[in-house]
Amino acid sequence: MKHTQATVLVVVILIAAGAAGFGVYTWMQPAHRLAPATSVAETSAPPPAIPAMSAADALTVSMNDLQGKPHSLDDWRGKVVLVNFWATWCPPCREEVPLLVKLQAKYAAQGLQIVGIATDEQSEQDVRDFLKRMVVNYPILMGGGHSADIVNALGGEFIGLPVSVVLEPDGSVFRINAGAMEPMDAENLVRAALKLPALPSAKPAAITQAN
Repeated sequence: MKHTQATVLVVVILIAAGAAGFGVYTWMQPAHRLAPATSVAETSAPPPAIPAMSAADALTVSMNDLQGKPHSLDDWRGKVVLVNFWATWCPPCREEVPLLVKLQAKYAAQGLQIVGIATDEQSEQDVRDFLKRMVVNYPILMGGGHSADIVNALGGEFIGLPVSVVLEPDGSVFRINAGAMEPMDAENLVRAALKLPALPSAKPAAITQAN
């Protein structure tokens, strides 16, 4: 009996010693620190979006004329402004220029100002050389890379040339026309913006039948 009790006592002592040793070992080991959690918002969030150009900004974009003088569409505030986005390499644009010249001459006294913006052109000299072939009675500005941004900011969709934007005297958009305009449509658009009555459409002459 005494032998059994002694054996149990020895076992208890050994277990206690082992536990103490393990505790000391654990205490002596360097602490394992958890890496700080990475914020998903900080690493995966997209960069802040660049604000789109506003309509007010579009009217103040600086563009040079063919003499290198800066202008913006706001320079003609107080007039009805027909802004024509065009290019020398665009056949419908070239065909539309004489129509715009006629409208400028006919309605300037009523408050119309046409402004041409040369789009996707590499040099002012190329545009000047092209305009030597015709008389243009309205200012031409070099659009540079601004044309699409201006059209989009004013509420249009820049998908091709020509594009015409008609602005009211306060700078607000009256109408946007994508594509070349027919002469009667263009004139009635200008007249509507100027608060003039529309021209009557031409009617075909009556055909009489001989008895």
